[in-house]
Amino acid sequence: MDVHPLVIHYPIAFLSTYAVFELLRFRKLLDLPYWFYIKATLVVVGELGAIATAIFAQISPNLVGESVLSDMYKNFIIITAVIFGIITLGYLKWPKILRPVVIIPLAVIGLFFIVVAGGLFGATIYGTHFDPFLAPIFKLLKVY
Repeated sequence: MDVHPLVIHYPIAFLSTYAVFELLRFRKLLDLPYWFYIKATLVVVGELGAIATAIFAQISPNLVGESVLSDMYKNFIIITAVIFGIITLGYLKWPKILRPVVIIPLAVIGLFFIVVAGGLFGATIYGTHFDPFLAPIFKLLKVY
């Protein structure tokens, strides 16, 4: 059984969807009694998967070695897990950080790190020239 989609793709989907949902600040959505629980479920389940992804990235035989690209990917996935971990703790334990002035920047930064981490992982498989949109970031990170 291939667990790659379960460990990698689902957490990315959950956390990306959560980040987009957090940016939707329409009164009709915010007033729905279940909106909080939808976002909380997405971020908690996504964070559990992100932790698993970070662990698997550290022990993966394909990502072992002194590659700048794989090290950068590992760093970005850990930062992603930390950012969404803070958000998850807000939903579970510290509701004060769920104010828009705190949570929206965290969601945007977290989404950025997910996108770049995904691009870095894709670059470990397909090379750094596969994604023209991430090329400037790859150059900035000196992995291009």
